[in-house]
Amino acid sequence: MASCNAYHNFIVSNKKSDMKHYTFPIIVACLLFITCKKNDNEAKVEIYALKTYSLVPTQCKVEPTSAVLADTPLIKNENILGYSQAAYEFMVDSAGSSKVRDLQGAFAVTVNKQIIYYGIFKPFTSSSSCNQSITISAISNKLMVRLGYPTLTGIYIDDQRNNPILITALQKQGKLQ
Repeated sequence: MASCNAYHNFIVSNKKSDMKHYTFPIIVACLLFITCKKNDNEAKVEIYALKTYSLVPTQCKVEPTSAVLADTPLIKNENILGYSQAAYEFMVDSAGSSKVRDLQGAFAVTVNKQIIYYGIFKPFTSSSSCNQSITISAISNKLMVRLGYPTLTGIYIDDQRNNPILITALQKQGKLQ
């Protein structure tokens, strides 16, 4: 009888020690799974077409008090592949580029829907000038963000193309070039 109890105790104690070996890794795996969620607080850089807007009288410039963002972004955060601070160019995927190529009208660059700056879409085929605003023209998979169109001619434009909020959001996403 004593040998049966000894055998039983040996098996039960080994099962308990095996459980100890598995318990810690299971707890660690569960904690990692719980804490490694996608960061939903990541700043989203997006470009919205304006649903409604008016221009400052006699200027090619959006009147901010009249501007209303479209319901959804024209260029979503995931469409933006990179940004060059030196060249003031967004690199976008083909879906983003095709949406802007021949578009005319006004836009807003936003970070988490906070407007950083307004501007005017100016396709390269446009024959009209726009010297009082930031403009976007698409070529290939680049959105060229310029001061005025075709060129700036001695008029002051509040240059927010490298706004610190925008740059910080792009940098945190690893999109600065």
